[in-house]
Amino acid sequence: MKMKRSVFALFVAFALVITTLSAVGAPPASAASTVSNSPQQLAQALVSAHNSGAFTTDPTTIYDREIVPVSQGQTLGGCAVDVRVLQVLVLVINRFGSLRVSDLQRPCIGSNLNCGPPTYSVHCVVPGEAIDFANVGGVGLNGSNAQNILLLQFLDNVVPTGTNAGQSQCRTAAGNSLNLANIDQFADSCNHQHVDFRNTDASLNPTVLGAPLPTVTASSSYVVALYNDYLSRTPSAGETKGWATQLANGAPRDGVANGFVNSDEYRLIRIAAAYQSVLGRSPDPSGPQNWLAAMHRGSITTDDIETSFYSSLEYFQQHGNNNAGFVASLYTNLLHRNAGSDEIAYWVTYINKYGTAWVVSQFWRSTETISERISAMYQRYLGRAPDPVGLNTWVGLALQIGDSGLRSALTSSDEYFARSQNRYPSS
Repeated sequence: MKMKRSVFALFVAFALVITTLSAVGAPPASAASTVSNSPQQLAQALVSAHNSGAFTTDPTTIYDREIVPVSQGQTLGGCAVDVRVLQVLVLVINRFGSLRVSDLQRPCIGSNLNCGPPTYSVHCVVPGEAIDFANVGGVGLNGSNAQNILLLQFLDNVVPTGTNAGQSQCRTAAGNSLNLANIDQFADSCNHQHVDFRNTDASLNPTVLGAPLPTVTASSSYVVALYNDYLSRTPSAGETKGWATQLANGAPRDGVANGFVNSDEYRLIRIAAAYQSVLGRSPDPSGPQNWLAAMHRGSITTDDIETSFYSSLEYFQQHGNNNAGFVASLYTNLLHRNAGSDEIAYWVTYINKYGTAWVVSQFWRSTETISERISAMYQRYLGRAPDPVGLNTWVGLALQIGDSGLRSALTSSDEYFARSQNRYPSS
C-alpha cells in the first residue's frame, strides 16, 4: 500500500484488540458495534490491548490489580471499577489506537492521596469512577493540546450528562476553551486529562455505542476517495482491500487518514507541488529525496515545505533580490493583493530584525492565509465552502494541529465518508 511501516504496526496492534473483542462476544462487523456491559469481557479486551502494547498504566499496579483480576472473573477487595470506566477505556483504545492511564482507583494500589478532607478525591471511591488519561494515540495529554481536544470531543458524544472533566483552566489559558454538551468542566493540573462519573449514575450513550461498523463495500469507497484526494491515483485491488478490511474491523478513520498524510508518497507529491507553486519550476533530481530525508530525520514536517521554499534564497532572488520585493511577493502570493508602501516598510523592518523566515511564518500563520487554506481543503475534500462557524473553529485549531492535522480531520469526518459513497460507489 506504500504507506509508512509504523502505521501498519499500529493497525496490527489494533487488530489484536478487535480480534479479542470478537472472541469474547462482540458482534461481527456487519452488526452493531456495541461495547460490552460485562466487566469481565471489557477487562479481557483491555488485557489483549495491553499484550499488544496498545494499553498501559503507570503505575503498573493499576493494570495488575484493577484490570487483570476482573478479566479472570474476580475483583480484589476495595478494587472494583465502575463498568463505565472500563467501557470508556475500551472505546478510547478503539478510537485512538492506544492509551496510557495514570490513575483509576487509588486505595486499590495502596495510595490514599487526597482521599480524606478537604479534597475527598473521586479516585478514592469504590467502585472507582474516575480516569486520568496520560497518553492517547501516542500523544501525551496536558489538558489543552490538540489530541486532548479530540479526546474530549469524542467522549462528549459517548458519556452521559453530568460527567466531569478537569483541566478547564489549561484549555482557557491555551485559547482552546470547549463548549461540551454532556461534560461539566473544572480546574485541575495541566499534566493529564481527568474524567469522572461522580455526579451521574446514567449509562453511556446507547446511540453512539450502537453505531454500526462500516461494511467492506462502504469502506472501499472511502479508501478510493483517499487515494484520489491524497495521491491522485486509483488504488490497486489489494490496496483497497487492505485498508477497507481494517476499517470494517473497527480501525478508526483518522488513523487511516493519518497513514496517507504521513506517507512518503504523499510527502513527495507535496514537495513537487511546492517546487512548482513557490519556485515556479520542476524539482532538481536530488531535491525531493533530500527534503524527504529531512522529514524522516524530524528536521522539518510536511507542513514546513512551502514555508521553507518561501524562505529560500532562490525565492528571494526571484523577487527582486531585495527586502521590499520579497515582502511585496508575499502579499501577492499569500494574501492575493498588492501591498501598500507602509505595509512593505513595516515588514522590511522586521526582516532586518528577525530575517525572512520569521516574516514568512507570520504571513503563513495569519488568520487570512489560514482561512484561505482551510477553504481550499473544504472545497477539495467536502466539495463545498466552509460555513462560518466551521471556518472559525478550524482557524482556531490550525496553529495547534497544522495543515496535516486539518486534512486528516476533514478526510476522517462523517461528511467526507458519506460523500465518498457517491463519488466512488462500490458494488
